[in-house]
Amino acid sequence: MDNEEKLLQYLKRATADLREARRRLRENEQRAGEAIAIVGMACRYPGGVTSPEGLWRVVRDGVDAIGEFPEDRYWDVEGLF
Repeated sequence: MDNEEKLLQYLKRATADLREARRRLRENEQRAGEAIAIVGMACRYPGGVTSPEGLWRVVRDGVDAIGEFPEDRYWDVEGLF
């Protein structure tokens, strides 16, 4: 195979790759406009936070919500440190 044939084969592969990249880009751009639905949300945070609104309140107000480890769960607290 001479250099001209090698170049032609390379350009064919590069063109095919570009077409595939364009196709994938179009698909991704179409998906970017799709709506997102949040079906459910749950919170389990310290500081008495029991809802998403409570979480945002803690963040907004800069509340220090960290407390001690619960003693009624029989965790090896000493082993953690």
